[in-house]
Amino acid sequence: MKLLLIRHPEPDVVKGLCYGQTDVPIVATWQSDAQAIDDWLAHYYPDKAWQFYHSPLTRTRLLAEQLNSASKPVEALKEVDFGDWENRLWNDIPKSEIDAWRTDLMHSSPYQGESLNDLLSRLMAWFESIRKADQDTVLVTHSGVIKVLLVALCEFPLEQCFRFNPTYSSITELDVGESFALLNRLGAGDWTA
Repeated sequence: MKLLLIRHPEPDVVKGLCYGQTDVPIVATWQSDAQAIDDWLAHYYPDKAWQFYHSPLTRTRLLAEQLNSASKPVEALKEVDFGDWENRLWNDIPKSEIDAWRTDLMHSSPYQGESLNDLLSRLMAWFESIRKADQDTVLVTHSGVIKVLLVALCEFPLEQCFRFNPTYSSITELDVGESFALLNRLGAGDWTA
């Protein structure tokens, strides 16, 4: 199956805000991103019948519904829960807490939210049913979800997920089989050119 992972448009928040599962607004120009993505899909996949799923948070829902009004909200596609860090500036979070998190990214959650392993478990429990259905799929979601799903499908170590940086309104493209995944396009937003 063809799998497209689309990150939400840029949020309209103070720079440096840790927003995770906080439902934040997106910039007023988000519809131009949606149109560019829609044009890209029409150009490269004119006859493809996609199934669409999205995180229920506003920043993903608006884009998904603009691309396909039948897109379905899925709780498993929400961003990682940063617990006590939600709605705080990263610069205001004590360095000792961030350092504690970095020592064990897979299992640590000093912020009393989800660890990356928790996110991976939540996500893969849902995704396996999609994989078995073997239908071409678009997921409109968040950076953390894209990173974790990407490393899981490509069988990279979870600790390496931070090496990937999908930009706002970017498309990551994979071919996914029962026991393999091929990465064809990594978080590219070059459709804007």
